[in-house]
Amino acid sequence: MLDFTDLPVVDDHCHPYAIPAGQGRYVPLDTFLGVPGDAPAALAHRDAMLYQRWATRMLAAFLGCDPTPAAVAEARSAQGDERDYRARLFADARLEALVVDTGYPQPPVDMDVFRAETPIPIAPIYRIEPPIKTLLDERVGYDEFVRRFDDGLRRAVRDEGFLGLKSIIAYRTGLDVDLAQRDESAGRHALDQALAEPDLLANSKPLRDHLLCRTLDLAVELDVPLQIHTGFGDVDVLLRHCNPANLSDVLKDPDYRAAKVVLVHCYPFVAEASYLAAALPNVWCDLSLGVPFAPAAADRIFATALELAPTTRLLAGSDAFSGPEQSWLGAKLAKDALARTLTDLCARDLLTEREAHDIAAATLATNARALYRLPT
Repeated sequence: MLDFTDLPVVDDHCHPYAIPAGQGRYVPLDTFLGVPGDAPAALAHRDAMLYQRWATRMLAAFLGCDPTPAAVAEARSAQGDERDYRARLFADARLEALVVDTGYPQPPVDMDVFRAETPIPIAPIYRIEPPIKTLLDERVGYDEFVRRFDDGLRRAVRDEGFLGLKSIIAYRTGLDVDLAQRDESAGRHALDQALAEPDLLANSKPLRDHLLCRTLDLAVELDVPLQIHTGFGDVDVLLRHCNPANLSDVLKDPDYRAAKVVLVHCYPFVAEASYLAAALPNVWCDLSLGVPFAPAAADRIFATALELAPTTRLLAGSDAFSGPEQSWLGAKLAKDALARTLTDLCARDLLTEREAHDIAAATLATNARALYRLPT
């Protein structure tokens, strides 16, 4: 079987985190369940999920302890210098950079502390929803709203070092974006509607559609990628509206063909994302979250993505949100799943071993370095 252990990895999608003190349940063992607000009844079955069992064994082997959540938590809390620990963890998986969506959690993690404790480069991504919430809370008029919104995105990229933009419109009003909301008159009416009943989230859909279109325009102007959440996520995601196929009209629109759009996560709609990446010149598929949090699906996720998508448009990530171990787990699982998947494709004479190695290297790191203009 092919072996990609020594290949470098760029985690295409994760979040900053602050490691809590003490030896309670160690949160990186938690899957996408475990964020604030999750119901106790849902959390009660976390340890019966395959991810929990697998992650516990993997971390126990790395930490040299018994494979139980309590032992892992105790061994993790006994680690010394946090930066040194992360350096050892990342070196084990050859993680060389993190693409970080700084919009979660809220309130934000102190990025100076996060950078100081992270021994590899960080490529920050600017999420548009926190400024939208601020502007709605302040109830500003349309002209001030869009001026501050646009200026904030431009400043983030031009002055503050952000290397891309991000939207979680899928969590708010879904991906079935109405292009009729893109012009200024529609935007004015949309803001009035959103402010009329601010507690009714559905009322903000026209405004959020308008602002996503503005963000696409700005992504073209600033020449940076725009990540858009698709597929599953926390319990409040609008899953039936999260199929990336819902974005087809937007992605095919001539005004946005120059935008570099990253469909983030994709699972369970990987086939649709793979098609869009094949059919359109402006689409990338990020395969985080499903990898590592649905480990039994990892081989299928990569195999499905490879069915149609150009191999230059695939990206590996983790969606780590509570600790460096999640990036490590994502990198380890991605390498193993790619090895099995690409070995099978070689056996079927669909690839040579040299091509398989190049595809793995591209998916794990090279594609992300090119997309975000990271140093090699």
